[in-house]
Amino acid sequence: MFANKYYESDIKYTFEINRFFFRLIGIWPFAHTNSFLPEIVETVPLIIVCFTLLLCELVPTMVYVFVVLKDIHLKLKVFGNVLFTIVATIKYGYMLLYKNQVRNCLKLVDEDWRNVVDSSARISMIDRVRIGRRLVIMCAVFVYLCGVALRIIMPLSSGKIVTPQNITIRPLPSMAHFVIFDVQRSPAYEIVFFLQSFSGVIRYTVTVATFGFITLCVMHFCAQLDILVTLINNFVNERQEEHLNKKLAIVVEHQIKTRNFLRLVQNATQYPSLIEILGSTLLICFAGYCIIMEWENHNAVRLCSYFIALTMLLFNVAIYCYMGEQVIEQEKKIGLTLCTLEWYRLPNEKARALILIMAISHTLLTLEAGKFIDLSLKTFGNVVKMAVTYLNLLRSFE
Repeated sequence: MFANKYYESDIKYTFEINRFFFRLIGIWPFAHTNSFLPEIVETVPLIIVCFTLLLCELVPTMVYVFVVLKDIHLKLKVFGNVLFTIVATIKYGYMLLYKNQVRNCLKLVDEDWRNVVDSSARISMIDRVRIGRRLVIMCAVFVYLCGVALRIIMPLSSGKIVTPQNITIRPLPSMAHFVIFDVQRSPAYEIVFFLQSFSGVIRYTVTVATFGFITLCVMHFCAQLDILVTLINNFVNERQEEHLNKKLAIVVEHQIKTRNFLRLVQNATQYPSLIEILGSTLLICFAGYCIIMEWENHNAVRLCSYFIALTMLLFNVAIYCYMGEQVIEQEKKIGLTLCTLEWYRLPNEKARALILIMAISHTLLTLEAGKFIDLSLKTFGNVVKMAVTYLNLLRSFE
């Protein structure tokens, strides 16, 4: 029997959204069948299909950009789509390669939900999960809305284009050049349109899945630090000396476990975060460039579509940086709690035991992208400034 009698409903509520998006692309690290063979039969073909669709969109689009297109402005407009596909493919491959690290993080979350017994601690954890779920849902709305605008509404609203050579061109969700067949002929056009649309779903699902994982882990870490604050206050307020050793041991154990969990999350998310930060910086730049181009062309549909894309990119980077900021703030909260304790109410030997806990808390842990970019609101400001700088550089090509 689990220590938490609400464990099954709690863990379902915690993992529900993340499990849904992870299973869509075949990277949920826990088996949901009792037999190993059905799990392999289900996930492996799904992973192969996802990679195949991503590459089948990426390669023809790159051929179109670097071989067919000659106008530098059109190349820049299409290259943003190429870059987004590259970023999604790299993140997807990373999540597959480091699936065990993702599983280890989720196992620790599961273990904490199994063992929580204090009602106030459980409420604190549920509140953090609720915040994380809302952020993931908001991310999913922005991402898929952007996908519908860019890959369905925008190409369909353009209609058929007739060239001066009397050749009819039907736009695709992603501009592409297929050497071995003419994509404009039916049913090739309809098939490619459907496959590219489905490839877009995969790209956006990868974005939401990686975002959801880091959000779940950071919110869980913040909840554990809230619990640590409560444990420290309970230790200092304890009046019976025979209970002090036990409560001190609980504080030390919880502090070490929580910091080890954050290190594990850092190892699992540092490179996806780096790819997201660097890729989004360039993509914000390209989105801004497309907005300027469409503003001059007075194309309202394309302009709105690129505004949605820009909003989605800014939102995603802001939340990644917000997650890092939450870690920093919670670490500072622990340090402030320890520095303002009424330690003089404790026996001398127990008060001295707080010195080591204080020393550990003063070594702040942060979430980093690639071990050299701290995720914080300051980083978000730097990303926006860097994107504007690149945008000015692109405009110099005009």
